[in-house]
Amino acid sequence: MAFIQRTGQTTILRSEKLPAVAIRIDPAFKYVGATSFILYDLAHVEQHHFVVADKERHIERLLWFQFEGYLENNERTYRYSGMQTMRLKDLTFLHDADVLNIEKDYAERPTSDSAHVVDYLKQNGYTLTGDTMFKRLVWLDSERRNELMIIYSEDLRSTSIRPSDLAKEGPAAVEWEGMFRALQERALSSFEIL
Repeated sequence: MAFIQRTGQTTILRSEKLPAVAIRIDPAFKYVGATSFILYDLAHVEQHHFVVADKERHIERLLWFQFEGYLENNERTYRYSGMQTMRLKDLTFLHDADVLNIEKDYAERPTSDSAHVVDYLKQNGYTLTGDTMFKRLVWLDSERRNELMIIYSEDLRSTSIRPSDLAKEGPAAVEWEGMFRALQERALSSFEIL
């Protein structure tokens, strides 16, 4: 179970277990709230959403924290491939980055955890649409049945780049490495593991 603690201008997300952690959020982000649900009849999910939005409440930057664990009715484990590792304080995370179109992803996976994010934010008066780039970090417990996933994403509207431009043969493919490093720096500066 995770909960929010606010002290002055500081917002801290605390989790009592899996993992036991405290995370300080950049005060530029507004806490929208939390939701929980069962994903695909397989896992329990608890999401916490923090946003930076424009005056029309279109989300420019998103921090999404997801505590997820498989239910006892299955013996599945989390498997990730092709991800590097990164140590933040006492926790080791797998991490990667990518680009996507929110509407396309929603249409392809309308009951996914990311679709729940879009729906939850919409219910709270925010719009998450268009092309984005994101940084994903995943902590796994020793049995690989529970995870903390942190996703930081940015709207690509302020750039002239589309996800297809960054594909292997795309016109901006050579820019991805630099964009990836800059995205990672912004992602890691948006929160701090205490």
